[in-house]
Amino acid sequence: MMRLPPLAIGGLAGLVLALLLAPATGAALGRLAEARAERARLALLADAPAAVAPPLVAPASAIEAPDAMAARRQLARRIRAAAGQGGLLVEELSLARAPVGLVAVKLRLSGPEKSVLALADALERGSPLVRLRGWALAPLPEGGIRLEGEAVAAWR
Repeated sequence: MMRLPPLAIGGLAGLVLALLLAPATGAALGRLAEARAERARLALLADAPAAVAPPLVAPASAIEAPDAMAARRQLARRIRAAAGQGGLLVEELSLARAPVGLVAVKLRLSGPEKSVLALADALERGSPLVRLRGWALAPLPEGGIRLEGEAVAAWR
């Protein structure tokens, strides 16, 4: 009787095992293909241009600007001008993150209490519409108060 070499026995055992596992691996590969197709579909959706959202505020209440950076500059100019009229010190006026359709400027102003409150009131009541977010008032040792926060406005 002829004896099979160990390599042939291993090869035959592997072939039998592969035949037994073929249905399970075929199903797994099918699910993998479906998952890849779904991922590709979702990637296309994510890259698609966003639908036009309705405006956040009435057109007259938004900053009219060609882009978000220009809108931020307009908002910063408005704050700086109002602070100058009230005799306030502008300690910081820098860009802040904001969702799409909004612009934000981080601000820190100080001066007499009456002037700081008048500026905050003028910003929130004026046009274009500006809201203060995350703001805080703190007394200053030499007198007066400091306003810190972010001014947020819609732009179009």
